[in-house]
Amino acid sequence: MEGRVFMRGIEAALECRREVRKGAFAAEALRKVGAQLDPPDRVLASSLLYATSRRESLWKHLLGLFLRKPLHALSAETADVLMVGAAGLIELRHFSPQVLVSALVGHVKAGRFPHEAGLVNAVLRRVHEEAPQVLAKLASSADAKDQCLFLGIPSWAGRRWIEEWGKEEARNLWKLSSMKPYLSVRLNRPEKEQEFLTALERAKIRGWPSPLLRESCRLSSNPFPPSLPGFSEGWVTPQTESSMLVVEAFLELLDGGPVLEMCSGRGVKSGQLLCRLPEGIPVESWELSPGKVASAKAEMHRIGVARRAVFKIGDARTLEPERAPRAVFLDAPCSGSGTWKRHPESKWRLSPERLAQMAELQAALLERAFRLVQPGGIVVYCTCSLFREENEQVVGSVLGFGGDLVELPLSFPGTVSVKGKPYGRILWPKLPWIDGFYVAAFMKRA
Repeated sequence: MEGRVFMRGIEAALECRREVRKGAFAAEALRKVGAQLDPPDRVLASSLLYATSRRESLWKHLLGLFLRKPLHALSAETADVLMVGAAGLIELRHFSPQVLVSALVGHVKAGRFPHEAGLVNAVLRRVHEEAPQVLAKLASSADAKDQCLFLGIPSWAGRRWIEEWGKEEARNLWKLSSMKPYLSVRLNRPEKEQEFLTALERAKIRGWPSPLLRESCRLSSNPFPPSLPGFSEGWVTPQTESSMLVVEAFLELLDGGPVLEMCSGRGVKSGQLLCRLPEGIPVESWELSPGKVASAKAEMHRIGVARRAVFKIGDARTLEPERAPRAVFLDAPCSGSGTWKRHPESKWRLSPERLAQMAELQAALLERAFRLVQPGGIVVYCTCSLFREENEQVVGSVLGFGGDLVELPLSFPGTVSVKGKPYGRILWPKLPWIDGFYVAAFMKRA
């Protein structure tokens, strides 16, 4: 690979950590550096980055015990090194602690703050020697605050889930939100399933058909998506099973088009809709972010449905559809609390105030969806949140304004869902391929 630059996994993890600290998602940061890494370094970078993000409050707590001054009093670069180092020392099972500490100290010596290298060395060695006792005490504590700290759940969110779910279910949810997720893929070319699975086996990646969904496969790891067999040809799209299940539930309710997707994001669900629906049913997708629309259009080209894809950039509260929709699919912007095991960095950016702002936006979007849909048409509202404030309470607030609407029943395979209180259903994140989701469906009487 002449001329190609490879970065070590530890350095890549620190580069991604800087991007996450500035507001990027971990997956986006890893995608940017992924092509520059060989597979072992990519795995190491991903492991370190996600370990740091999953229990960020815990690492800050531990470092606070061993530092003589606050973490924020250090340079941001050194603070990142200490956070990644603490997470790596505790989480990584097959990497030498001595090698990790030595590499991180060397990184600081070669950087802008070499005088902090000695501090990094001393603190990380204390973390390696003394942190296990601190963690054991937290793990055995019956105090909810200690358990949230140990499992990497913001304390205010832990209290909120106790209020909404009860102590037993909330504690279960804390653990599930800390579970390591694995990749699942949607088969855009179902006829390629066996060829795809055979190619996975050759690549020493374990995969099998999903027992919950047709045209979907589960993997027992998290390989770099562009390296998957058939990815460049559009055979598969990485997508959680909960996301696929919600779209399938929407498709089961359809009795024709046009279809409006109000908040399409990067087009993952847009692709599923276009792959599953007959060509005669038009799909129009709206998204506020031009960058996300650009990504969505690239995805539609990759999977071969660009000819049928119609995207509009703008605010879904004010855009006008090309045709009055017979069905509206609203995957509303939300806290993402149901995806914290997959996107752990997002939980540290959320606050009760931000949650309330999201709920106001969601209610406005749902009210608009009900106004836009044709009489006799359907609206499906969903979020990847497990807070009632974004789910049942949003639905209740909009229904409270009146309107001739009737809730439609939804069914999901197995035991992955529970009834909402009182509206909709909740997909419980009990498996590595399933995130937490809320979904409710309504018909507008003719």
